[in-house]
Order: sequence, then structure tokens, then C-alpha cells
Amino acid sequence: MAYLFFGGIKMGIPKGKELKMRYSYDFTRDGGAISEIALTKEGSGSGLQEGFVITDMTVYMETELTSAGTPTLTLGNSTDPDGYFADFFGAVGDDVILNRGDRAGALIWDDTNDHPIHYRIDGTAANQDLVMDVGTAAVTAGKLLVTITGYVPPSF
Repeated sequence: MAYLFFGGIKMGIPKGKELKMRYSYDFTRDGGAISEIALTKEGSGSGLQEGFVITDMTVYMETELTSAGTPTLTLGNSTDPDGYFADFFGAVGDDVILNRGDRAGALIWDDTNDHPIHYRIDGTAANQDLVMDVGTAAVTAGKLLVTITGYVPPSF
């Protein structure tokens, strides 16, 4: 069960209603080493929980991500770190917005038939994380915001 917290009171996420969750990566806070970096959930609520269905995802580059080399950057969960967006470093820059489908992402986009996939978060804790995987070269600066849109089905 997913929960929101209001004034210390635990409440379930409303089922069947569209929800937006926002996550961020900020080099000054999160570093940029070659590794899997968990993104920080912004605002209240417990984030991606079992049963949540991702219907859309947007990545906004608030400040260009930079590197001394050419890193590979992917976005996904701990089980599938490139499952939402495959290598997107080449598309980054100040004020750039990436929408689902702009980059390969097997969990949320079908590249073969060019259509969205609604991805349901299962009960595995590793699938409830939102991570950016940095490979090949470290990130040296930048900030991005990720907005995930989805819902918890009424029958869940």
C-alpha cells in the first residue's frame, strides 16, 4: 500500500486518480561518480510504491549535466537502471526537456512499435527506486528534475 503523510497522519494514495511525483538529481548534493545514484523525491509522500502505474515521465534539465568525458547516463530502477531512459547524456543541455519516447526505455516505451507502455511497480524494493546510472565518465556538474505521472488502480 502506498501512503501520503499529511500533518503526521498516514493516508493511502487515492486510487484511480492521476498523481504526479517529482524527483531530482543535483550534482552539488548527489555527486557524480560512476555509480548508480538514487534520485531524491521532492515534496511529501513515499514515492513509487507497489501497484503504482507509470503512465508518463518527463526529464527537465534545469542545469546542463557536464563531464570531463562522455558519460553514459540512464534512468530506471535498481533492477533495470536503463528501463525508463537509455543513454540520454547526448540530449542534455540547459532547459532541455525529454519526454517518454524521446529515448529508448524498454519499461515505459516500445521502440519497435513506437508507443507508450504503462509500467506497474511491483513489490520488489529495487523496482520502487528511481536511479540514474552513471557509466564511463563521472558527471561534474548539473541538475535535473524528473516528473512521473501515474495512478494506483482502483482494484489494487
